Amino acid sequence: MDCGFKDEITVLPSAFGDTGVRVSRLFPDSPDGTHALLLHGVHSSANLGHRNKFRHLAEILAARGVTPWLCETGRVSVSREECDEPLAWIEESFGGKTFGEEHDDCLAALNLVLAQKPAKLWIWGFSLGGIIALLLACLPDVRADRIILSGTGLTATPEAERVMMPMPILSTLRSTVAPDMVDHVRAGEVFAFRGTEDAVFTEEACRSLLGSIKIPDERKKFYAIEGADHSLKTRRGKHDPQIMDEMLSLMDKL
Repeated sequence: MDCGFKDEITVLPSAFGDTGVRVSRLFPDSPDGTHALLLHGVHSSANLGHRNKFRHLAEILAARGVTPWLCETGRVSVSREECDEPLAWIEESFGGKTFGEEHDDCLAALNLVLAQKPAKLWIWGFSLGGIIALLLACLPDVRADRIILSGTGLTATPEAERVMMPMPILSTLRSTVAPDMVDHVRAGEVFAFRGTEDAVFTEEACRSLLGSIKIPDERKKFYAIEGADHSLKTRRGKHDPQIMDEMLSLMDKL
């Protein structure tokens, strides 16, 4: 895929599905030694396809010298066109997958990044990917220089809880993750972003998660992205790739 940078895709084994864990990497022209693992939300994707939001994020990271790695977790190969509606596609693609299997897919991708011995490590997770980013940063042999949470909270709105929590992966989340999961996060700094039109997590839920991470307050920053939705893909209902630039620019100011 022509995205202006050399790219590479590695397929790692997954305990679930038939796709494996697909990890896409871009090679910056002038790498600065920082490697960023990008984790998508539940039932989502992260690849270098032209319509995938992570492509733009990977490109602007690479332009800054950061080496981005896009982790797309294992699933069953089912075309969306084969299903009548999104919930049917989710069930066909992820039915039976546990949160533990999703976490392990991301861990496999992280180990691939760590094998490069990065000078600095960022883990950037969207929604559920943010929860997994925090869990990965609790592992004894992992210390992230920067964790970035985008649209991530612990407790969703009542309507979102009702609809989403019975779904594959999410249905086993609370039986797998301990309430004190953030007690052992090891990170140099943590950034949290939330779109002001996020219908899944309230600002209080996102701030509460950030506040519970046990690193000094001066190393934790929260930013509201005006008009953005939960996925941080659209602004006021329209696709807006500049949301990614805005998040990165806010971190660059520090």
